[in-house]
Amino acid sequence: MADEEKKQNNPEEEPESNAARRLRMTGAEQADSIHEGEAAKGSFWADFWYHHKWKVIIGAAFAFILITGISQYAAHSDPDITMLYAGTKYITATQNQKLTDILESMTEDRNGDGKTYVQLNDVVFYTEDQLNDYIAWCQENGEDMTVDRLANKHANDRYVQQVWADPLICIFSESQYREVARSGGFVKLTDLFADDPEAIDALGDAVADEYGVRFWETKFCKFYDAAQIFPRDALIAVRTVPTMSALTGKKRAEEAQAANAELLRRILTFEYPAGYDPSADPDAAAESTEATQDVP
Repeated sequence: MADEEKKQNNPEEEPESNAARRLRMTGAEQADSIHEGEAAKGSFWADFWYHHKWKVIIGAAFAFILITGISQYAAHSDPDITMLYAGTKYITATQNQKLTDILESMTEDRNGDGKTYVQLNDVVFYTEDQLNDYIAWCQENGEDMTVDRLANKHANDRYVQQVWADPLICIFSESQYREVARSGGFVKLTDLFADDPEAIDALGDAVADEYGVRFWETKFCKFYDAAQIFPRDALIAVRTVPTMSALTGKKRAEEAQAANAELLRRILTFEYPAGYDPSADPDAAAESTEATQDVP
């Protein structure tokens, strides 16, 4: 009677199945509810990552590049020495770094940041004389001319802006060098070595004129392979203090020019290490006798 009365009071209740009883007795229902709660708790981040993961990855990569660039700029924004190469021969970033590493060991921390930093800028372009020589060479050798005249003009403009605005150590192909030398834009060697005039005599045939020295004829270039990256006709000299410095800061320009002049003196008076005999170095001998000609 009790069972019949219970069924009458709960007409919708059905007998519990074996499967339901097993789940209730083992606690599986509770475990499932717990897991569902955990899934619900983490569903926001899972859903966010599913829909936005590429945006997050790209954003993180961009942020890394930006932070790295800013840190490098901050570290190198105020070089102790600034140099400029101008010519028709390209130099790679690795070549640039190897040479500046050597030069940084030869100079001082001018700006007081606790380290030495030499910045070598390079501008590759053809002067009109070089362009005419290149055209003639291409015609003579049956080669196609590959100079983009518009890009060449833009590079030339960038070169003019740098060479006349900043005090620099300049390593120029002869044609670029002559353009500045004709205007008296370099420090005379007699002024550079005013306290040591015999140093000019020691340079011998490497002296090109009253301003510059043929870079490949210096002991520095002969000793360091890393320095042998410029055209064979390259000359090295140091710029006078630019007239524009009256507007941009004359004292700062004079200090930079003095530091550049000191490093140039050290390059030009470089001596081989004790015991080194260049005549006994087959590589050096090959370099000194090699009859090479740069493509115009």
